[in-house]
Amino acid sequence: MADKAEQYFKCYYSGKWQHDLAWRIHDLKHANSMHDENIGGGKVQNVNTALNSTIARIAKVEDDHIVRDLRHKIDTVENYEKTLDEYHVQLLKLRYARKRHTWIGDSNRLYKSVRQCQADLKAIKDDFNASVFVKPVDNLTP
Repeated sequence: MADKAEQYFKCYYSGKWQHDLAWRIHDLKHANSMHDENIGGGKVQNVNTALNSTIARIAKVEDDHIVRDLRHKIDTVENYEKTLDEYHVQLLKLRYARKRHTWIGDSNRLYKSVRQCQADLKAIKDDFNASVFVKPVDNLTP
């Protein structure tokens, strides 16, 4: 289970999920965006075509399962981060940043020993797993 927490923290603090989310929304907004240049005569069929296409693009983004999954994962880590104090948030940011440092460098920045930082990180990951990845309990009543 620690691997799952590790993956969540790595993807969130390195900015991978935010980048993937922005890229997916960009792809959905600009996919098949062929602009009709037909300026021919004729009767106007639908006056609200601009409004309908805007609503359709918004609905396409909101209904996409990849966008929903990425937003859920980002929200999960952000909500968990709100429960931590500043020291633990800084520890996570230093350990899972895109440019990683050594344990010695991170512990010096946080004014703690290396062992204390490692123990705190393990406690954070265990707590994250316990609070986010809760296994459902079987129904104990017959």
